[in-house]
Parts: sequence; C-alpha cells; structure tokens
Amino acid sequence: MKKVAWLILIILLVFGFWGWKKGKEVRRERQFIHNISLANKLFEEENYKDALNLYETLLPRIKKNKDEITYRMGFCSYKIGDFPDARKYWENISPSFQDKVSFYEADMNLNEGKWKEARVELLNWLEKYPDNPLRKEVEGKVEKIHKEMLYGNLPFPGSFKYEVKKGDSLYKIAKKFNTTVELLLKKNKLKSILVKPKDELIIIPCKFSVKIDTKKNLLYLYYDGKFFKVYPVATGEDGKTPTGKFKVTDRLKNPVWYSPDKGPIPSGDPRNLLGSRWIGLSVKGIGIHESVNPEDVGKNVTKGCIRMLKKDVEELYMLVPRNTPVVIK
Repeated sequence: MKKVAWLILIILLVFGFWGWKKGKEVRRERQFIHNISLANKLFEEENYKDALNLYETLLPRIKKNKDEITYRMGFCSYKIGDFPDARKYWENISPSFQDKVSFYEADMNLNEGKWKEARVELLNWLEKYPDNPLRKEVEGKVEKIHKEMLYGNLPFPGSFKYEVKKGDSLYKIAKKFNTTVELLLKKNKLKSILVKPKDELIIIPCKFSVKIDTKKNLLYLYYDGKFFKVYPVATGEDGKTPTGKFKVTDRLKNPVWYSPDKGPIPSGDPRNLLGSRWIGLSVKGIGIHESVNPEDVGKNVTKGCIRMLKKDVEELYMLVPRNTPVVIK
C-alpha cells in the first residue's frame, strides 16, 4: 500500500508540476498577446515612441505577422526622426510594404536635404504606383520641391545662365529658348522687362506638357514627361469639353470676352467670364481661363472651356508658351 501511495503521490506531483508549468506558459502567452495589443493600440494612437519600445521587447517572440510589426517599428522610427533605425528595420522588408517604404525613404532623403535624390525617387514612385492611396501625399511632396525650384533657391534641372547680348529683349530671349517672359521675370526676380547687355539671366526651357482629365476634373502639368503639378479644374457639362491632342495657340493677359449677346466685354468687368488669363487651344472657341465663380472648380459645368482658380491659371500661364502640347481625355 505504501508503494502505491508513493506512486500516486509522485504522479500527482508530476502532473501538478506539468500543470503549473503549462499554466505559466498560458499566462505568459496571454501577457504576450496583451502586450502586442497594447503596442498596436499605442501605434494607432500615434504614440510612436512608446509603441516602438514595446515592440522591441516583444520582437524576439513574434512569429505571426512579423513583417507587419517590423514595418511598424520602422515607421515608428521614421516618425520620431530616427532615420538610421528606420532604414535598419526596413532593410529586408517584405515586398508587400515596398510602396510605403520607398515613399518614406524618399521623404527621409528630403528631410536630410538630399532633394535631388528625393525628387528622382518620388517621381519614379509616381510612375510605379499610379493608383496607390498614397499618391496624393507623394504628389504634394513633389510639388513642394518644384515650388522651391521655381520660386526658391533650388536649381531647376536643365536650367542655365545666359548673358544678355546687344539687341536682346526678354521677348526675343523667351522665344529663342522656348520659355515665357513671365517665367524669366519671376525666376530672375526682375521688376521690369528692360534688360541690358551683359546682364545674366537664369533660363528655364519650358519643356512642359498638359493632360486634362474631364472625369476627375484635374489638370496635370508635366515637365519633360515627368509629373510636375496637379490643379483642380472645371470642365464641360455633358461632355462638351472636346477630347484629343491639342496645343497652346494663344496667350492673353486680361482678355476681352466677346459675349454672343452683349458683344465685347473688357477685362475687369464683372460680366467678363474669362478672368485674368486666357490660354487658347488649337480647337475653335476652347481654352483654359480663370473661373470667375471659384465654387465651380471641380465640377462639370462649363460650355466646353477649362476653368481654373485665379492663382492656378496665372501660374500655368507663366509656364506654358505657345505650342505646349495639351491632351484632354
């Protein structure tokens, strides 16, 4: 009987120890799941520093969704400005996260002052991921760079210096180098169109092209075939804006509007529907001009013309000389 009792006791001790050990593992697993949930909650709440610290303690035990957690750790590092660690976490990231990672890597270059590299990476990104949800954010980054190239101190790719010669005028120089007087004035911070020999000018050849999407009511501006900027527009109701390939034929400041009913209406008159700029296209009666009713932009409400906000059409006018290609779809 004593042997049986001892055997039962040993069995009970073994099972008790096994149960205690199993319970400890269960409790540990529950704590791990709780901590993962907490780290994810901190991440969603944009508490990136605390989320990263917690993810780091959990990483050795993470087996499920490890790529997602690694991506999140890199994103946390990116958001708190620790770019070396972000790059370390993303070094061997899964291809399913490559669209996000390549965008953030370009943005890190931009923040580090490597704007040339960032611009190339962002432009390549736009071509590689045309329908990505991040597209609008990427376009915004590119537009910020291009704004500094146009109006700030960043050099414009393909620009060069030109010494004014005897007999030159801004009009002759603009025509010679396929640019506009307005862009010459803006880029060189000139207060007058008068120039004299030996003046030095920065020339930006206008290798721009335009694509207009009448369904999205967006006008895309490209430079040398690459995305440059996007503008909201108003286009024709019931498909009245013609589609096809055209070019810029006319450029007018403060144009007169020839009303079918009231005849010529001068610029500045509230009845003039053309606003401050007219960019005529190689199709009769159709052009790009200011929307005197800004609330119309983004809608299909015109009789065929493309309307833009005042500041946008004035910028576009500065960038597109005659013969600039325009595609409408």
